[in-house]
Amino acid sequence: MKKIGLIGMGLVGKAFIKRFMAANYQVIGYDINQEAANAARKVGVVVGNSPANIAKQCELIFLSLPNSNIVNQVIWGENGLAEFCSHNSTIIDTTTSDPQETIQHYQRLKLQKIRFIDCPLVGSSQEISEVKGISLVGDIEAKAVDYIPLLKTFSKKIFFLGEIGQGHQTKLVVNLVLGLNRIVLSESLGLAKKCGMDLFQILEILKSSAAYSEVMDTQGEIMLKQSFENPVARLAQHAKDVGLILKLAAEKEARVPLSELHDCLLKEAIKSNWGALDNSAVINLFIPPN
Repeated sequence: MKKIGLIGMGLVGKAFIKRFMAANYQVIGYDINQEAANAARKVGVVVGNSPANIAKQCELIFLSLPNSNIVNQVIWGENGLAEFCSHNSTIIDTTTSDPQETIQHYQRLKLQKIRFIDCPLVGSSQEISEVKGISLVGDIEAKAVDYIPLLKTFSKKIFFLGEIGQGHQTKLVVNLVLGLNRIVLSESLGLAKKCGMDLFQILEILKSSAAYSEVMDTQGEIMLKQSFENPVARLAQHAKDVGLILKLAAEKEARVPLSELHDCLLKEAIKSNWGALDNSAVINLFIPPN
């Protein structure tokens, strides 16, 4: 049984565990959160006590982490991967990370003969667990023969984007659209509520019209029922992504006025203590919770 390293066993990490184990891989995992580590151990993951421990056991390691700062710590910090990975090891970063930092990791690790690949995913943890994720790979397909089988365990489609950092840039472009779709749906339902309309009927009308977006299927009813306590993607995580979108836009001198407004709205939601809820909780800004 081939060993696969996994650092980060939260929402997406749990989905990876399910798919890797179903494909008969042995998962060697680490998470600083003991609750996540214990849950992984219960389903058969061999849990290590540090990134270094994972590096000593695995030549192929997936990262599924909350943000770029933690990626940096896992790679370059004490007991980090850079110090303990063997030559010709591969690190695949599925975190939604800062593209410029990704390029820097790649350049530094290349000097140590460690391959670093950005492969963020489009899709919630639930979609990934159901093999409905989309992989955005900063690599060329010809160089990916060794890890394509693993991507196929959770991806319905894989896009090879050619260069390091392109995966993470593309993910931010995608997340810009997804986040704005969600906030637009929330605003429209808020207006319908003020007009005294049947919101479930309005949702069906939106789904049946040219206004349709997939968020109406995946999160529409969750929004109307205000059932946010079992997140598949947290509001605070998307707020972090919008911050990265604004940073990338500033670097490229791109106009993103809607994302700037979106950033303000998400900060308002976090200030109201909704950051740990599912990201569909943005509707609370337009229809206050009961």
